[in-house]
Amino acid sequence: MEQYDFCFCGDLYAEDPSKLSIGENLKTLFNRCKLRVANLETPIVIDPLAKPMNKYSALKTTPDVLKFLKQIQTSAVSLANNHIMDYGLKSAEDTVKLLTQESIKCYGYGHTLEEAFEPATVEVDGVKVGLVGVTTTFAPEALGKKDKPGVAGLTVITKINIDPREVLEEPAAPYIVGGEVLREDLDVIKNVIKKCKQGNNFVVTQIHWGAGLSPYNEVVLDYVTRLGEFLVDVGCDLVIGGHPHTIQPVNVYKGKVVTYSLGNFIFYPIMGPMENKGMILTKNLDEDGADLYFVEQNGNKVELLDAVSQNPKLAYFRYQSEKNGVRLVDNGDHLSVKVG
Repeated sequence: MEQYDFCFCGDLYAEDPSKLSIGENLKTLFNRCKLRVANLETPIVIDPLAKPMNKYSALKTTPDVLKFLKQIQTSAVSLANNHIMDYGLKSAEDTVKLLTQESIKCYGYGHTLEEAFEPATVEVDGVKVGLVGVTTTFAPEALGKKDKPGVAGLTVITKINIDPREVLEEPAAPYIVGGEVLREDLDVIKNVIKKCKQGNNFVVTQIHWGAGLSPYNEVVLDYVTRLGEFLVDVGCDLVIGGHPHTIQPVNVYKGKVVTYSLGNFIFYPIMGPMENKGMILTKNLDEDGADLYFVEQNGNKVELLDAVSQNPKLAYFRYQSEKNGVRLVDNGDHLSVKVG
């Protein structure tokens, strides 16, 4: 069975992480990967007096999540998302401290904006890999600034594109809404990636973006497509997307793999109509392309899916990806993204 340098998992959250478990096939896959990376979609809250931020949804977990992260041999986690500050500054700081104590690297959050954008560096057989965490989805209070703790955020300006005839024929249609990342923020991430490229052989950007609510989370937003291409243009070798809580198609741009959403790795309990399927991307640094495995969550347990081509959800994923011009090879239990 093939060995991999990296595997990237999707969003990870659990209200009670002591109940989480993974299946035997997924354990086998993790054991075939030298480094395992995820997006930690929650602060670790140890202060019983911590109060949630006033926002649409505030998530928290307990220190037991560290046991789960160690069980799956997690190497690093991105904290650049719309939930790490849900229970305030102290809980975010506690999360960084606890992860660091367990030798799990974290990034995408910092005491200043510069620190929030600071990449983590991991090493695979002497090859240095820079991990950059960034988010376009955040509460205003959670955005890091020059002299303020918070997340590494890129501000997206929402625009309304009104054609009078379309508005009359399709009133309230969501497609009249567009988005554009602030030019100064694009300059920031450009400089971060270029600097990261100087000290590393390979650069990965994990980015929280797009829409998280069903049914809009099925759509790859226009700004997401453009931003993914921009990240590659300025030096990123692999783009790992998250936040929509559902699997979205992959793309290949200038020979680099761009994933728009890995979906959930495990999200316990599953909320509302949220998908219980997710994607794991595995990668060897000396090879083009990547392999895609898929997981399904049942209750508090997550396991690999087999017979990928027989699953209607994954068949649609493949159809959407191939519409992007991506060449996928069905290997039975996983798909391979072919480049070139």
